[in-house]
Amino acid sequence: MLRQRLFFAAILGACLIAPCTRASADTNTFSVQFSLASLPSTITLCRDSAAIQAFGVDEEWLAGIDVDGNASTGDPTNAGVDVLLFIETAQQSAPCSPISASTTSSLMAGMAVWDNAQQAYALSAVQPTLDINLATKTLTVSAPMSGPLAKLSVNSKIYPAADGGYSGGMGVQVAYDNTQPLNPPATASDPSNDVQGCSSPCGTGVSWYGLIDLTGVTLSTAPPLPMFGTNTVYVEFDVANLPASMSLCRFPETSTFADSDWAALIDVDGNTNTGLNGFDAIVEVYTVAQDPSCMPNSVPLDQALQGEAGHWDDAQQNFIEDTALMVYADAATGRIIVQADRSQAPLTGLSNASRFGVQATGAYPSGNSQPVAYDIIPLTAFGLFASDPTGDVQNCVSPCSPAASWYGQIDLVGASMHLQDEVFGDSFE
Repeated sequence: MLRQRLFFAAILGACLIAPCTRASADTNTFSVQFSLASLPSTITLCRDSAAIQAFGVDEEWLAGIDVDGNASTGDPTNAGVDVLLFIETAQQSAPCSPISASTTSSLMAGMAVWDNAQQAYALSAVQPTLDINLATKTLTVSAPMSGPLAKLSVNSKIYPAADGGYSGGMGVQVAYDNTQPLNPPATASDPSNDVQGCSSPCGTGVSWYGLIDLTGVTLSTAPPLPMFGTNTVYVEFDVANLPASMSLCRFPETSTFADSDWAALIDVDGNTNTGLNGFDAIVEVYTVAQDPSCMPNSVPLDQALQGEAGHWDDAQQNFIEDTALMVYADAATGRIIVQADRSQAPLTGLSNASRFGVQATGAYPSGNSQPVAYDIIPLTAFGLFASDPTGDVQNCVSPCSPAASWYGQIDLVGASMHLQDEVFGDSFE
């Protein structure tokens, strides 16, 4: 378990050394989202002058990152942590008096890196971005997957925590909350009212308790980290609109179908005489199945989708599932990404000769029939991004229309398929 007091003392003065500013987001980023029991529009700064004198800030939120997954490197007293990604309240100087301040203008983010020579954390020149969402009570800090985080992987160990200083009968103390260690990508919940090191005058009734009471943590990367090393095959579907919450069982009468479906049909061997019209394999994402007696409902995007890879079976004249796949979806960019293992069937034969085509579909009722609206991107070479115009969904009649809430989900604007760190068209082996 990370020692909160050490972290608190080690990095809270970091922004006195260099300014902590908000930077533009990097293309490849690692993000830590802290879900809190409370995140009001205003907070109190310098709420405890004695604690400020000791630590310089009121509260902080930390992600200790053991980048190489090796506890023998990095900070020897804190599980081998190499990098600290943090958010903190604005620096204060004691003596000072409590003041009410805007939450959104009073928080800042930074990064510190373990320095073996100094045996201490040193502020990094990397400037993380910070997103404050009062409505969802979340703080999200993001940093580029380069420099100190260049080797971040699914084997990296992350230690999330939140803490705040206060003074009482036992002098200056630190109250804290932390989750279990996590490997990215991950989402973990945390019980409320479980802040530790909290003795009078700290307690559940103090205004700042909810700020450091974690209720959950989400670790994510964009793009997602390769799950299968150099054999990772990325399949990406870009759509016109992807909601943060997905409506399921849109039309109960069509519930035997997936509400929406995105599929990459793959001509693995480059031979149009094999498979289904040449397609030997499929990588597919679809909304979770609904019971025939379902009613319209809405679920968070990350819980609404599932994926699989399969091969064409001549005997059954159908695609047969080989393996389930993890799905990553980002409402902000309209991207759905899945990863598959090139070393396992049905993708073992991928080569320069392979091609893929993409389709997105949505079922809906119309009169006594159940048509399927669809958008198609024709055959494309690996390693290339295929773009597609918006508003070109076909077989779309009432109640389907461009104004329908689900239309944008199946309106493809682009797609790609490539190996991790490889461009298929140029250097596929």
